Amino acid sequence: MNAEIIAAGSEMLTPARIDTNSLYLTERLNELGIEVVGKAIVGDDRERMANMVEGALARADLLIVTGGLGPTEDDVTRDAVAQALALGMHFDDAVCAAIQARFARMKRTMSEINRRQAQILDGAQTLPNDRGTAPGQWIEARGKVVVLLPGPPNEMKAMFEQVFRRLLQQVPP
Repeated sequence: MNAEIIAAGSEMLTPARIDTNSLYLTERLNELGIEVVGKAIVGDDRERMANMVEGALARADLLIVTGGLGPTEDDVTRDAVAQALALGMHFDDAVCAAIQARFARMKRTMSEINRRQAQILDGAQTLPNDRGTAPGQWIEARGKVVVLLPGPPNEMKAMFEQVFRRLLQQVPP
């Protein structure tokens, strides 16, 4: 099995940010014997990201995308991956309830915009986020695995442990 990693977000294209997520993911994937054959950074543009996802899936068995799962309009990862895989999306009431509960625990009211984070790709399995509001997603399509993880490193690393355990069961020793 081989993999590609895409870091999403226009802020990642500035000199003020370093993509530490892909370094962490590469190390952890290599521990499983998964070779990382490509890494890329793409800004907040749905068409560019969809094209990058399509290209990565032509070359790799596993694609991990970090970032772009937040509630704002520039968080386009879900839309771009859905476009690239020709999948629809649906609103997940349970995910929305979990996001609302997180806000309630912080004694805050969830803004309406946060409902966007409950948009799940059809056929995806959600990955709970115990450190933030954006859930991850695990999608199997076209004989490939696509994993969507949040961008903040503390959220991404904790969520990747769920992914690591699943991959450990799929990768031959």
